[in-house]
Amino acid sequence: MPGIPIATITSIDSGGTGTCNTPPLVLGKGSGVVNVYAGKIPVVKSGDTFKPAPGTTPKGDPCTSPRVLKGKSKCLVGKLPVGKQGDTLYEPTGITIAKASKASVYVV
Repeated sequence: MPGIPIATITSIDSGGTGTCNTPPLVLGKGSGVVNVYAGKIPVVKSGDTFKPAPGTTPKGDPCTSPRVLKGKSKCLVGKLPVGKQGDTLYEPTGITIAKASKASVYVV
């Protein structure tokens, strides 16, 4: 494989554990997603904000975890790194991009 797959709005996160347990979710359209495409699918970049992930606390109470991408790629869009598999969405609960899209575009 030439590199790590880039993340798009169809990528799936890992879900979160700890203070707010959340299931894996598709990123979906978020605020800040730019009009940059890979294989006709919009890619995401560092700073893009996605719908908070609903979940439950360890006691069973409802909670949400925010999801804001912290990209680390060397591939930049407007001086911001594009998202890739493994990048962080919410550090306190360990939400990362678990599965990137089907696009055949990779980064290092």
